[in-house]
Amino acid sequence: MRNSIEFIFIGTLALVLALLFIPIIKKIAVKINLVDKPNYRKVHTSPVPLVGGISIALTTLLALIITGNKLVIIKEYLPILSSGFTLLIVGVIDDKTDINAKYKLIIQLLLSFAIAFSGTRITSLYGLFGIYEIAKWMQYALTILVITGVVNAFNLMDGVDGLVGGLSLLGFTMFLVASIYYNNYFLGKISAIFIGVIIGFLKFNLSKKKIFMGDAGSLFLGFILVTLGIQFMENQHVNQDYGYAYGFLILVAFFSIPVLDSLRVYVGRMKQGNSPFKADKSHLHHLLLTAGLTHKKISVFVVLFCMVLFFVGFGLISFFSTTLIIVAIMIVFWTIVKLLLMISSLHDWRKEIKKLEQQ
Repeated sequence: MRNSIEFIFIGTLALVLALLFIPIIKKIAVKINLVDKPNYRKVHTSPVPLVGGISIALTTLLALIITGNKLVIIKEYLPILSSGFTLLIVGVIDDKTDINAKYKLIIQLLLSFAIAFSGTRITSLYGLFGIYEIAKWMQYALTILVITGVVNAFNLMDGVDGLVGGLSLLGFTMFLVASIYYNNYFLGKISAIFIGVIIGFLKFNLSKKKIFMGDAGSLFLGFILVTLGIQFMENQHVNQDYGYAYGFLILVAFFSIPVLDSLRVYVGRMKQGNSPFKADKSHLHHLLLTAGLTHKKISVFVVLFCMVLFFVGFGLISFFSTTLIIVAIMIVFWTIVKLLLMISSLHDWRKEIKKLEQQ
């Protein structure tokens, strides 16, 4: 109870700091031309400051310093925070000048290796395909693959206002609940700070005079979320009754939408003979836009969708294996996507009919 009250106070302080500092950072971004300019793939018609990532990272760091225990937290999470801030800088440069994709990938691979080398690794598959403990070389390979893949998938979700912010808010809320349940004070403190700061960001992101998350923000948040999830998953004791880790379920359910959607889009592009990295409008949020949803409704829909997948997994974990749970999550995802694709096809069909009628 005491920790819960403290987390509320810490989160509120982080929110206040965000509301104070974001307008200042926004003005600086406009002066140095750190803005997102409109193009054919984007719905906004005027330049928007790309300061979400910078604002979230700097305010989080300031809140950590103000609220005490900073040395203990920094020591506990030094590899994660230092690597996250390195990726933030890369994202800021990319927002400003567009870094070549292969260079960004190399940096992400190196940072993922640094995390694995520091000891934060996936050491078990928790019964997936009947596999539990895995060899050390596989721990490194899998950790690097998961971190890099998830970070890029999370980055690709940043297509409508509030989506990455809403998903991040859900992710850190899951960590906060888990930290209270498992009495992990420092994870709870970091989660509470991020929750407060992200709420502050969303206040500006969803307003008329908006700011965007930018690659810096989506890369930074995706990296922090997946690495915190891996660390929490490996640190907690596995539930002896069911043989699973809550952290594992968080990772699978929370990141299933970005990862499955990215895989679907990559495969679709390659089937059409295009590069899997060629930008288009085939992501989940684009399908929802075609279906007539607003940005806010899309964000709410995807966050609720993520929660549904989590509760599907949480409800089935007592009765079925990890493999079957992941299959169930995939079936739910593909069913929703198929329905959205049908709606999109009907929308295109109506457009063609209108064109023919006008001719």
